[in-house]
Order: sequence, then structure tokens, then C-alpha cells
Amino acid sequence: MSKLTADRERDIERWLTRRGIPHFIDHYSASRDVLTRAIPLLTFIFLVEAFGSGKLEWPWWANRLAEIAGLALLVGVWALINHRRGRPLLARPDHVGIPEMAVFVLVPAFLPVLFGGEWIDGLATIAVNLGILAAIYLATSYGLVPMARWGAVRMARQFRDTLRLVARGLPLLLVAFVFLFINAEVWQMASTFNGATLAAVLGMFAVVGAIFILARLPGEIRPLAEFDAGQVEAAIVGTPAEGLPCDGLDFVPEPTSRQWGNAGLVVLFVQGLRVILAATLIGGFFVAFGLLTIRLEVIETWTQAPADVLGTIGLFGREVAVTSELMKVAAFLAGFSGMYFAVYLVTDPAFRTEFFDDITGEVRQAFAVRAAYVTALRAKATD
Repeated sequence: MSKLTADRERDIERWLTRRGIPHFIDHYSASRDVLTRAIPLLTFIFLVEAFGSGKLEWPWWANRLAEIAGLALLVGVWALINHRRGRPLLARPDHVGIPEMAVFVLVPAFLPVLFGGEWIDGLATIAVNLGILAAIYLATSYGLVPMARWGAVRMARQFRDTLRLVARGLPLLLVAFVFLFINAEVWQMASTFNGATLAAVLGMFAVVGAIFILARLPGEIRPLAEFDAGQVEAAIVGTPAEGLPCDGLDFVPEPTSRQWGNAGLVVLFVQGLRVILAATLIGGFFVAFGLLTIRLEVIETWTQAPADVLGTIGLFGREVAVTSELMKVAAFLAGFSGMYFAVYLVTDPAFRTEFFDDITGEVRQAFAVRAAYVTALRAKATD
């Protein structure tokens, strides 16, 4: 059995991060491991807001004064925080806590109030900065970028299996939704959507589908963290943790709520990609079906309004109009069918096992790597 060296520890942590499960890393800290990586982006946003705190109607010197004040506040507060922590005044922070976050949120909001009495602008800046901070935290804390990259590569490698699963569930969906597609009321309703309304409707379908998948996750994920030593040794083969001693698994702590949530997010993300693939295939089918069968005058009769023609294409020797009404109906039915597909896969026993099995196998391997990694860290600390 090999020991946990510093290089192997880093390899294991990188392996976990690449799979979008950084919370499995021991002593993972948002203030140290997450927000510190976002300092360049946060600084850039701060400077943009500081230099944008002026007004066109102000004289040039007032705008320059506001910009200099913003920059001076940033440098001054940065230096003060470093001084209180006993670090070089202009050193990059190695810890982003409440003081740094307060500076990012409040200082750009203070400048419009100080120089122009713009309280509404100041409150809006606070709301925007809180949203930016939350988005950056979630994206970096839960490894959304590496998770997306890993999920996309995984989908590409298993595209055939995913298509097979989707193809098993699509025929019944197509039979049901074709009748909706040739229904005049559906075209009348969808034609009234603007971009924001259509996006809101599709978002609602996505939320409902995600809720059904989330409802199944605890029962699917909980058993994945239960191992004996032999199972862990078998599961970590081919990972950076391979060969680590697995004695003492009884001392491995129960995953925290964030670790459970991180694992669940990975499963939700990968399954969401499958649902999106199914919805995209259905949407593409309806666009092609509509171009072949639904003529322009039929659309105008159904919607009782002139069609919005986006362009024309040649198809089998004739000109076919591509209309916004067709695209809206196809998108609406694709979103609806995606939600239905998600509900169908998690409620039908025959599909549910196959839907979850392959991804839960990889998440179980991650739990095994965590168990071996934590056990090795504990042994290393007692040496």
C-alpha cells in the first residue's frame, strides 16, 4: 500500500475538482479556496463600476474626481485589511472574508451617493453586486465550469447510449405531441409570446423537470457512500487514489450537507443534459415537420394574423417560409416534452434504473475516492 504524498494529494484534489465535486476536498473553504480565485474578476468589476460612477452632465473634473476617489478607496481599504492581517500592504489577499466582500458590494454603491446623491443608483449597485457575488460563489464553489466540461465530454463519449435511452422514450412523446402541433389553439397561443415570455415558459418547464429529478436524488445518492474496505479498493482503481490504504474507514465522517448537495448537483447536471438532448431532438423534429407540412397560409389561418417570415429556404424544389410562429411552437413543444420526458424517466421503474445507473456509478467512485483520501489524510496526520 502506498502513502499519501503531497503530489498525490494534489492529484486527488484536481481529480475531484475536474468532476465538479470540489466540496469533497478536505477543509474546502469558500473564503480561501473559492473567492480568492475570483479576485481578478471582482477587482475588474469594482473598477468598472468606480469609473462608471460619474455622470455625463457633470463637469470633467467631477468625473475624474469620482474615478480617483473610487480607486483610492479600493487601494486604501485593500492596504488597511492587509495591514491588520500583518501582510504586505498591496499583497493579493489569501483570504476573502466579510471585509473584502463588504468593500466590493458597498464602495461602488457609495460613490454615486457621495458625488451625486443618487440613492436609487446606489441601491441598484448593491443589489447587482450581491447577485454577482452569489453567482461567482456558486460557479466557483461547486465547480460549475469543470462540471460542465466533464459532463459534456462524458456525454460525447456515451452519445450512443444516451441516444438509445432517449429513443426508447421518444416515440410515445411524439405521438402525443404531434396532435398538439397541428392544433390551431397551440399556434394562436405560441404566436403571442415575445422573447421574454417564451423564455419564462421554458424556464418554468425546466424548473418543474428539475424538481422531479431532485425528488429522486436522495434515494439514489444516499446508498452510494456506503462501503467496506474491499469495495473502496475496487472502486478507486484507475483514479489517483488507487493503492491508498483503506483501513480505518469506520472513522470516515458522514458527508456534510454541502458534499451531498455537490454530488446531487453533478447527477442533476448530467441528467439535465440528457433531457436537453431529448428536448432538442423533439424541437428539431417539429421544425422539420412544420417546414414540410404547414404552409404559410395555414399558419395565418390558425393564428388569424399575418405570419412573421424570418426567411425562406429551398426544400425539395420549392420555396419554404421559416416563420417565427413555427419556431415558437417548436420551442414550446420541445420545452413541454423535455419536462414530460424528465418526469417519465424518474417515475417509470423500467427507465429510472437505466437513467440513473451510469452516472451514479461514477458518483459512487467519487465517494470511494473521498473515503480513501480522508482515511489517508487521517493516517498521515497521526504519523
